[in-house]
Amino acid sequence: MTTRLHSDVQELTDELIATRRDLHQHPELAFEEYRTAGIVAQRLGLLGFQVQTGVAKTGVVGTMEFDRPGKTLMIRADMDALPVQEIEGRSYGSLTPGKMHACGHDGHTSVALMGAGLLANHRSELKGKIKMVFQPAEEIVAGAKLMMEEGVLKDSVPDRILGFHCWPVLETGKVGIHTGPMWAAVDQIRLLVKGQGSHGGMPHLAADPLLAGAHIVVALQTLFSREISTFQPATFSQGVFNAGNLYNVIPSEAELWGSCRSFDPSVREFMHRRIREITEGIAATFRCTGTMEIGTNTPAVINDANVAAELEQAAIRVAGADNVVDPGQSTVGDDIAYFLQEVPGCYFLLGVGNSDKGSTAPLHSPQFDIDEIALPIAAETLATAAIQFLR
Repeated sequence: MTTRLHSDVQELTDELIATRRDLHQHPELAFEEYRTAGIVAQRLGLLGFQVQTGVAKTGVVGTMEFDRPGKTLMIRADMDALPVQEIEGRSYGSLTPGKMHACGHDGHTSVALMGAGLLANHRSELKGKIKMVFQPAEEIVAGAKLMMEEGVLKDSVPDRILGFHCWPVLETGKVGIHTGPMWAAVDQIRLLVKGQGSHGGMPHLAADPLLAGAHIVVALQTLFSREISTFQPATFSQGVFNAGNLYNVIPSEAELWGSCRSFDPSVREFMHRRIREITEGIAATFRCTGTMEIGTNTPAVINDANVAAELEQAAIRVAGADNVVDPGQSTVGDDIAYFLQEVPGCYFLLGVGNSDKGSTAPLHSPQFDIDEIALPIAAETLATAAIQFLR
């Protein structure tokens, strides 16, 4: 199987890279992935998959049932791009101003399509079903949840889920697999402080929400240094502080936005409670009111130990033992976490960093790029793990 599969990978690599470059040139934002979804649906149909389109608006699900009964494996890939202006000079650079595949989703989609082709080529060896899920709107943390609400896990219920993410922190050729909580739960936090505005020359007549907000910003940082164990990774980053628009007017409102990140559900719950208490308490001290709202969010990405161990063996067969590493935890997030809450699975990292090719820029930056020679490694790893599970 390994020799034949590797030969198939080599034959399909040029097509894989061409697909990735085409998708990279035509990035589409969350719930706008119509062109991408059309390409995915057409390719899956030609391979013999039963194709469902319009799932969660622009998502695509392809299912192939093999001749013998057995288990069901789901492979998930995200498709959306970001509102980022790509640097100039790349022959395959974005053709859409202000939009860019700056998180590698073009690579994820292309690899998953190649994986679907590899499994279709080996269908006579397999039992059960393979379910390819091409998800929209990961970047706004909305696609996975909506797909679940529309029943993607209920029709042909998967026994396990696999997926991967391009990771420029790892060198090309490396595969990163971490057991347990890998990526953080991420919560968007909005704090609103309301007071009484006044003339800047008469501050005693005001209940100053700007001043209260400034104290809240500082106090929230002590939450992590004094109330949460140093052995529990957690962070709160303040990204927006809006208050007032004139230099000589004390505003009546201050609005603060930030992100709260953690791995342990009990720590996450504690952070939510304490952020609310600190906001309300400090606001009251300054004769203001404070409220907290939790916006878009995603739970932690947690890899199942058994699935991770099996995937590790597949990765070793493809990339070699020296190239399979534990990348540790990161406080970035991904809404594949919603799927992994319901079905055991593993989300692995593909090293795409190559300083000689300039592909070491961080995710979401205008300079981000993928060392494309890494992509076949991901496709072969996914296919190897799938064949092991479905034989």
